[in-house]
Amino acid sequence: MPVSRLELTLVATALLASAALANAATIPLTLTAQPPHTLGPQSASAPCIIAGTQCKNPDGFGFTNFTQGGNISAFDEDSPTYSIDQFPFLSFDVAVDVNTNSDQGETLQLFSVFVDSDGAAGAGGFEEIYNFTGPEIIGTGSSNGNGFADWTLESIDLSSYADDALVYFNAVWDNASAGAESFFLVDRGATCSPTDESCTPVPEPGSLVLVGLGLLGFGIARRVAARRR
Repeated sequence: MPVSRLELTLVATALLASAALANAATIPLTLTAQPPHTLGPQSASAPCIIAGTQCKNPDGFGFTNFTQGGNISAFDEDSPTYSIDQFPFLSFDVAVDVNTNSDQGETLQLFSVFVDSDGAAGAGGFEEIYNFTGPEIIGTGSSNGNGFADWTLESIDLSSYADDALVYFNAVWDNASAGAESFFLVDRGATCSPTDESCTPVPEPGSLVLVGLGLLGFGIARRVAARRR
């Protein structure tokens, strides 16, 4: 049966929509203040990704151990690159343990999560999937320098990616003082109540594309079936 002009238009619209979604803006992360001594301390079950200290990470899950001292007060640090199958959990927040002095002027400028969904063997490259854009003062945290989270960046879900997909994190902060900061992962499955709607992760843009195309295909199939009756 010939395809109608309307059906061709719907297919073209689907292709344009998928391209637009694939290039959509990154998913924003929310910076949330934490009560004292509630998330942490950093441990093998809450591994560091970027930290100026000795973290107790699980075997095979490294972190960027940067140097803080002297006149250095501004940082732009990348984590190591991980494969998905290295993560101990795939739905998590990034906890920030701040070390500061009485100035309390430390500021988080940027935090990003980059993913290469094709993995090392693929032709694609890294794309920014999640992003926090400041500036936001973080020097006023509740658990200064004791291994517990002062803040969390919420929320990240990497469960839709294949095991060989690659991930790295980038953090930019300035006006640092006193000791070094730690960025570590906190398992949302271990900290969230089943009734807490804020624990529902935001789907990645690729998931939105698949859902949208599926709904559009269902509509086209129903229209074709109706015309045949």
